Amino acid sequence: MKLGISVKLTALLSLFGLLLTGLASYYLFSSSQQILIDSAKRDLQTASQVLGRNLQLSLQGFANDARVLAEQSQPRDVLLQRPASAQEEKELIGLFQALLAVHPEYRRIRLITAREHGLERISVTPQGPADAGSLAEKGHFPYVFETLRLARGEQYFSEIAQPSSGSAEAMTLHIGNPIWDQATEPLGLILLSIDVQALFQRLESELPEHYQVFLANSQGDLLLYPDGKNRQASAHGPQYRLQEELPLTRELVEGKAQNLLTRLPATRRQPERIAAFTRVRIDERSPNSVLLLGIAIPEAHILRESQQLGQRSAQIVVALSVLTLLLALLLARALTRPLNQIGLAMARFARNRSLHPLPTERQDELGSLARNLREMQEEILRQISELNENRIELERMAHHDPLTGLPNRRLFFDRLEHAIANAKRSGKRVGLLFVDLDHFKEINDELGHAIGDEVLCNMARLLSSITRTGDTVARLGGDEFTILFDQIEDGRILTGIAQKLLSHLQNRLLLGGHEVLVQASLGISLYPEHGDNAESLVQNADKAMYRSKREGRNRVSLASQEP
Repeated sequence: MKLGISVKLTALLSLFGLLLTGLASYYLFSSSQQILIDSAKRDLQTASQVLGRNLQLSLQGFANDARVLAEQSQPRDVLLQRPASAQEEKELIGLFQALLAVHPEYRRIRLITAREHGLERISVTPQGPADAGSLAEKGHFPYVFETLRLARGEQYFSEIAQPSSGSAEAMTLHIGNPIWDQATEPLGLILLSIDVQALFQRLESELPEHYQVFLANSQGDLLLYPDGKNRQASAHGPQYRLQEELPLTRELVEGKAQNLLTRLPATRRQPERIAAFTRVRIDERSPNSVLLLGIAIPEAHILRESQQLGQRSAQIVVALSVLTLLLALLLARALTRPLNQIGLAMARFARNRSLHPLPTERQDELGSLARNLREMQEEILRQISELNENRIELERMAHHDPLTGLPNRRLFFDRLEHAIANAKRSGKRVGLLFVDLDHFKEINDELGHAIGDEVLCNMARLLSSITRTGDTVARLGGDEFTILFDQIEDGRILTGIAQKLLSHLQNRLLLGGHEVLVQASLGISLYPEHGDNAESLVQNADKAMYRSKREGRNRVSLASQEP
C-alpha cells in the first residue's frame, strides 16, 4: 500500500519537529548549566575574598587589642612593682575581663614578666582571674621567648595547629606584644590566646549552609576540612596537608599565587565541587600570620535549578511530538515557520541570552509552547540577574566602607596608583590630603558610638561636598579620611581646599540633641615632590598630619620635601 503525501509529510514533520526541539532544548539546557556554573564561580571567588577580608580584619583587630594593652601604663607599673601597682593590677584585671566579655573568641589574656623565667603575673580567662598559686613560669614556651626577642613595634603570631588527639584544647592563636619602658630590653609581654575555631564558626555562620569551608595554616596543615579527615589530629601533629589532599593548591601554599579558582574532583566522601581559595595575611612582618582559606560548593547544588529546566524541556519535547503527530497532516506548511522561529529563538538565547520574538500570540499548542519557552527564558534571566546583583553587591562591599559608603583603603590605593601612573605620562601633579579627626575618641566615649557614627557620616558628606567630581574621598579606617586630587596644576589649590575645610569645621554640629565641635588635623603631600609611589605619598601625608597634631591640632601641614 502506497502512503499518501499527507502521511509522509506528517511523519517527516513529526520527526523534524522532534529532532529540532530536542536538540534546541538540549542545547539550551547545557548552555544554561554552563551559565550557572560561570556565575557561581564569580560569586564564589568574591565570597572567598570577602570572607578572607573579614577574617583578616578580625585578627588584625585582635592584634590591635594586644598592642593597645601593651601601651597602657598599668602593665608597666605592675611589672616594675611601683607603689600603686596593687591598684593598677586590679584595674588591669578588670580591663582583661571586659575584653573577654566583649570578644567571646578570647580564651585567655595574660601579663608575663621577662624576669623570673617568664612568670605569669596576671592570667584571666572567661571564668575569672587565676589565683596566685596557679601562676606558672612560661619562659620556655615560644610565645614568650620569641616575643621578648622582638623589636619595638613588632608583634608575635604563633602558628595555628590542630590540638593533639584527645586534647580538650581548641585551635589557638597566640598574639604577643612586648611591653617597653625606657630600657632597651622589654619588661614583659601581653599575650592574647584566641580560639580560632570559635572565631571561624562565627564568620562561617554568615555563609549559606551549602558552602563548604577549608582552613589551613601557612605550612598547609589542614585546620578545617569538609571531608572530615582533619577535625582531629594525631599526637604527632596534623595528619593531612592541603597541598597533599588537593595538589592543585600547591602554588597557593608556596606563596606563588594569591587566589585560586578550581574544580575539585569527586571523592568517596564528596561529590564534584567548584572551589575558590585565597591567602590571608594578618601581619606583613610575621611569617606565621598567613592563613589559607577556601570555599567550595557542590556542582550538583549549582545545577539543581537547571534540573527543573531539563524536566520542562523534556515536557516541551513530548508535547510538541504529540502536537505534530495530530496536526501535521492539516497544518504541515503552517508548522514549519513557527517551529523554525522557536528553534532560532532558543539557539540565540542559549548563545547570548537575548530574547527574540516567539509566536506567543497563537492560541494553539505552538502558542502554548512559545509561552512556556518565554517563561523559561524570563526565569533564567531573572536567576542570572539575581546572581549578578549578588556579585555586584559583594564587590561593592569589598571596595567600600559600609558606614559612610566611601571607597575603602583597597579601592583608594588602586585609584592612587592609577593616578600616579597617569601623572607620570602627563607630567601633571597628584595631590593627597590626609584628614584625621581631633578628639574623636572622646566623642565616642562621652556621647556614644551612635553619635560617633553620625560624626563620621557628616565628615564624609562634608569632604565630598568640597571636592571635584573626579576626586576620590575615601575612609581608611577609624577616623582617618583621605582625598585624592588627580591632575592638579598647582599644589596651592590643596592648601586652599584644606583651609576651606578647616573653616567649615569651626561650626558646631547638632547631633542627637548634643552640640558637637568636630575639628581635624590635616596633612598634604604632592606627587612627585613628596614621593613617587602610593605608599610614600600616604606615609608623608600621614607624617604631615601628625605634625599638625603636635603643633596644636585643627590645622594643616605640608609634607617635607624628600631628599
